[in-house]
Amino acid sequence: MKPSEPHSALVTGVLLLAFFFAPPLLWAASPEVRASQSAQVAPPSPEDEIVTKFLRDCGGKAPKNTNCDKLRSDFVEILKEDLLMLGSTADRQYLPDIARILRKREVELRIAAADAIGMIGPQDSDLEMLIPATNDPVPDVRQAVSQMIGRGKGTAVALLKQRSMTMRGGSTPEEPADPAKFGLTVAPKSVYLFDSSDASVGRLSYVTKNMNEVAAFYKGKAKKGPFPLQEFKDKYRYQFQDENEAMRQAQEAEGKQVTAMPPPDPRNMQAYKEFMEKIQSMGARQGSRMYLDSYEPNLFGSPTVYVLEERQIGQRNYPTRYVVLYQEQALKRPGYRLNWMTVPDDTIKTVQADSLAEEKEELARNKENEALKKRQEALQNLEKKKDEQEKQQFKKGQADLEKELGF
Repeated sequence: MKPSEPHSALVTGVLLLAFFFAPPLLWAASPEVRASQSAQVAPPSPEDEIVTKFLRDCGGKAPKNTNCDKLRSDFVEILKEDLLMLGSTADRQYLPDIARILRKREVELRIAAADAIGMIGPQDSDLEMLIPATNDPVPDVRQAVSQMIGRGKGTAVALLKQRSMTMRGGSTPEEPADPAKFGLTVAPKSVYLFDSSDASVGRLSYVTKNMNEVAAFYKGKAKKGPFPLQEFKDKYRYQFQDENEAMRQAQEAEGKQVTAMPPPDPRNMQAYKEFMEKIQSMGARQGSRMYLDSYEPNLFGSPTVYVLEERQIGQRNYPTRYVVLYQEQALKRPGYRLNWMTVPDDTIKTVQADSLAEEKEELARNKENEALKKRQEALQNLEKKKDEQEKQQFKKGQADLEKELGF
């Protein structure tokens, strides 16, 4: 079928497809296109025949055709071509219809829909229907959606582009991590964010509907807080320094262990792929933690922190579980991130010695600086007092002189 050639059987087929797969409709042309198609009569194309055969033989619970897998694959390819054809027109009237595909089960169609919308160019007014697609469970779809947003224009689109950073790839749907495994509880009415979560570094993110309800939920579970984010970081500065150093040492040891092993034979594709993925994941974890711990004001507003658990490890108390609450500026919803320590206590104790010495030196410097400050203030007060005395003596001497002279 040529890109500009309409075929009414496809439209009919797609409308019927909703009954065989899942609502809402996989795709429906705009009213203008449907009117144009119904006004034209053309002999069935090979694509029309595929659509007709698929819907006739493969749509029910008991397929009549043993070749339904092949027919379905061809059927999806036809829809992908039509989506890209609509996208290539750059006509915004098609965008709402195409956007419905982003909610469908067929991964290939969701990716094609994102590509088509990217061709049209999303604008700020489109974001309400596009934002949910940024959290697709399939990484490859999220990448396509991120690229789609990158081709849009507008202040809100630019902000969403900055927020939508895909961390992983793959065609397999991901499952939300279970926070209960890490001793944490999710607030009611929360939605898991795939690209803003990484259990390997102790970070799970969510959006919700009501910030007051979430704040009340975690306030009731908190041991300390709320703290403004910067105050929280300052308060536990050495604790986070210990945790970061412990993670660095653990990754370094893991790296040495992996590199010491002979790589598998490249002819064993699966083993070699797993080996390379393991090497890449070590560096990715560090980058993931840095990304998830950066709360840029234009993206997250003014975050607030509740400490959910504080434990003594060695000679310090550590916030081993805490939650950061914020406003998702790009997603236009309240959000929060659950955080927990992922390194063993023994590793923390090992790296703690250096930071304790550093903290001791800092306390000594602060004490010395405070003493110098007090001494400086005392000298300034003494100088001020001396100046006052000299002024008083001068005035008295001047008055005595005037009295002697008879003034």
